[in-house]
Amino acid sequence: MASPILSSTKPATLTFSMKIKRNVAKQTYNLEKEKHDDCLSCGENIEHPLCPNCIAKAFNQWTKQFPEHHELKGKLNVFMKHHNHIKGKSKECVHCGKDVHVCPYCFTDHLYKLSKETGLGVRSLAEFLFIFNFDFKHNGYSQELEAYGGY
Repeated sequence: MASPILSSTKPATLTFSMKIKRNVAKQTYNLEKEKHDDCLSCGENIEHPLCPNCIAKAFNQWTKQFPEHHELKGKLNVFMKHHNHIKGKSKECVHCGKDVHVCPYCFTDHLYKLSKETGLGVRSLAEFLFIFNFDFKHNGYSQELEAYGGY
């Protein structure tokens, strides 16, 4: 009597019966090995890889001249704490070599909004936009810089 797995007319091969699982999340063991070049905020390709840590250091140095410095630093630390826990590979920062998960434009837009919320004056906001301007496409906050009299 012939076995249902082996056939006498064909070479010996094993056949396996696997159940197909539906509506089940696939595990991605290699997720941290894949390189992600897109910004987690806007989804665009990160063309100018300068990490938020490097920009935040410069921002903290710049805000030391204002009495609102400690309030801005506290709000910024909340974002930085979350950002520094992101795992996965991405483009490396051109300054420090760490992974860049948020593009400089999105991060400086966040800093600009924090500065506005904190109550920095128009002159200070114009100075911020002049120093930390990563709006190379001129479709975001650089329009406000032009309204303040910059460029």
